[in-house]
Order: sequence, then structure tokens, then C-alpha cells
Amino acid sequence: MKAPSMVISIVVIMVTSTLVSALSAVKIDEGFSLKGEDLGLEGSSISPDGGIVVLHGSESAIFVVDTMAPENFSEVYWSGNETLLDSAFHPGGESALIVGEGGTILRLTVDSMFVEDAGGEAFFGETELRAVSWNGDGSWAYVGGEGGWLWRVRGLGDGGLEVFELEDRGFTDVNSISCLRGHNVCIISSGLGGIGVIDQNHVINWIGGHGYPWLDVVCHDGTPLECVAVSSDLTIAVISIDQEDPAESRIFDNDIVQLQGVAGTMTGIEKLDSGRSLISVAPFALIEHDSLMRMSFPWLDNHDIAGTDVELSGERIVFTWSSGDYGGWIVTSQGSLISYSALSEEGSIEIIEVWIGIIVIGGASLFVISMIASSSTNLSRWVSIKIGSEEERKRAERELRRKNRKKGRA
Repeated sequence: MKAPSMVISIVVIMVTSTLVSALSAVKIDEGFSLKGEDLGLEGSSISPDGGIVVLHGSESAIFVVDTMAPENFSEVYWSGNETLLDSAFHPGGESALIVGEGGTILRLTVDSMFVEDAGGEAFFGETELRAVSWNGDGSWAYVGGEGGWLWRVRGLGDGGLEVFELEDRGFTDVNSISCLRGHNVCIISSGLGGIGVIDQNHVINWIGGHGYPWLDVVCHDGTPLECVAVSSDLTIAVISIDQEDPAESRIFDNDIVQLQGVAGTMTGIEKLDSGRSLISVAPFALIEHDSLMRMSFPWLDNHDIAGTDVELSGERIVFTWSSGDYGGWIVTSQGSLISYSALSEEGSIEIIEVWIGIIVIGGASLFVISMIASSSTNLSRWVSIKIGSEEERKRAERELRRKNRKKGRA
């Protein structure tokens, strides 16, 4: 009688909250270090064509990496010593702006790999610039900083900047800005100040999410137009964009959820593909969020990493990029680049598929879920580990270790 009661518990949890399991859907493959020392990387951005990634961090460190062959990378030298916190490529892909401490704003020209001061000192003073993003047509970039400061900027023919302060700004740090590709609409996430929308006329409308420590936001292409924000307290918000009247964009009540059963703190979010995002968690872990399904899925669990590489399990993820449905690369603050791919073992693939199936059909049919659980030894084992009794959990863990040892000898 134990198994049916466990299945019922799963249904209740999935209906009432967003649930993440502790199983990894991907595995770590090869990896290397950019310099063999802790670089203190803080951020990154990917070019519009997905061909290169710019990494940056403490002591004005800047690296440009080939996304298809990451071992092909270049260090771009800059004489400053400020920490560079965020960057954004122009939609045309020819250049990128990099912002950071002390009012620093740099311009990287891709063809020449040349970095220059964009000339922002007179406008930003010593303000810590924490976020930058270009609007859809590349006519303006928005720069956000500590204390809620927001500006729109663009380059001048003499290499300088044209800068205007935005009105109706908030008063808590602007931690991230993301703009919709092809649309002059951008989303702001601020620490405790809520989430705002910048329209084509550079007007800010604060639309909700007040009181949450938002730290990052990403906007997706395609239909429907949506952005996803994450906070350090494991909260996720989906922002529904009104293209015709951005001020009418909304965060619906049921589109703010807090993940349950997750150990750690969210540190960032990146796009996987239309509607799918990859959330970074500290300590070292990854979670997929599908905004169309309004569901989250485990990708990489810290316990799995700690079991194979204790040092890596303690590093902080600062960026990820995708090279396929379940493949891509992870960048850590220390300067490690690690590839990941889907688990290929037959049993692991089975459990991933079943887990996602349960999420999809959640409360639709207890009978279907019961049939899936009873026909899958992997799922039954997972249920026992997650919510079974102490005796059931220990037995399931022993079975899992025995199975893994057999695979290792095969």
C-alpha cells in the first residue's frame, strides 16, 4: 500500500507548488581553465549570432571565447583594475559595451578585438554600473547601476557617448536589464524594488514583483513575448509582454512561484531556446525553466558534482551557453569552462523522461501516474529516496549504488 500513497503525495506537491527533484539530467564532460588561477569572473554575454562569448570580471579581465571551440579563446587586455560586471552586444554584432565599478563603460570592437574607454566618467561618476542591454533596433543601450540609477546611452562619431538619465527610476540596485530582440521593449530587475518595463519612448513602468531580491532577467524570442526573472530566494517570475502597449505588460499572480526542494541560491539565468531558460544555482547546480509550461526541471545537482569533483562543486557559475537540446558549456567565476551533455546511460535517460512526463501531466490523471510509477523501477527508487521512509530511502540508495557499480564494471 506504500507505493500508491507516495504517488498521491507527488500529485499534491506538483499541483500546489513548483517542484524540482535532486536528479541530474546532464553530466559534466571535459573542462579546462582559462589561466590556471582564480580570475574572479563576474559576467558574460553572447554575440547575436551565437559565435562568440565575452567573459569579464575583476581587475578588468576580458576574454573572448569561440562558442563552437571554446579552447580557442583570446585575452583582451585593458589597463584598468575595476571589476567588470555586465556586458551586451549591439544587435549588429560588431561591438559590445562592458560596464562595471567606478562608472566604467568600455567598448569592445569585435573585428579588431580592441577595447576602449567609451567616455562615461562625466556622466556616471563613481556609480557601480551593474547592468547593460541594447534595445531591439540597437538605437540605444540602457545602463543600470546601484541605487536605482538608469540611463540610456549611445555612441557618438567622436567615440564618446550621448547619455540621458531616465525618469521614474527606482531606488534599489538595478541588477539586470534584458531587451526583446526586434522590439524596443526592455525589462528591468531590481533588488526589492520590483520589475519594470521600458517602452519605445524610454518611459519606465513598474509592473510588480516588489519585495523580492531580483538578481537577473532574460527575455525570449518568439510567441508569446515573455521574460523570466529570478531572485536569490529561489523565486521565479514570468513577465507577459504587451507589444502594443508595454505599460500593460503584466506579472500574473500565478506567474510568481518559489521553487521547493532546492538547496542553494539562484545566481543567474540564460536563454536555452524559445521559452526555455537555464538557471544557475550556488553551490554549483543548474535548473531548467520552461516558461511555456510554467515548470522547472533539474539539470545538474550539486551532490552529483561533489561525488566526482569536490573542488568544482564549490565554484560559482557565472554564465552558460547552449550547443544543443541537452548540451552546452558552463563558465565559473574561477575561470573554468566545462562542457555538459545529456546522460547517455539507459537507466538515467528513462528516469529523466519519466520525471518530465510526470511534470507535464501533473494532476491530470492519478491513474496514468500510478501506471508510470509501477512500471518504472527507477521512478520507484527516486520516489523512495525523495519522500519515502528512512528504511525505504536507505534501501533505494543501496540499490542505486549497486546499479552504478555494475555500470562501472561493464
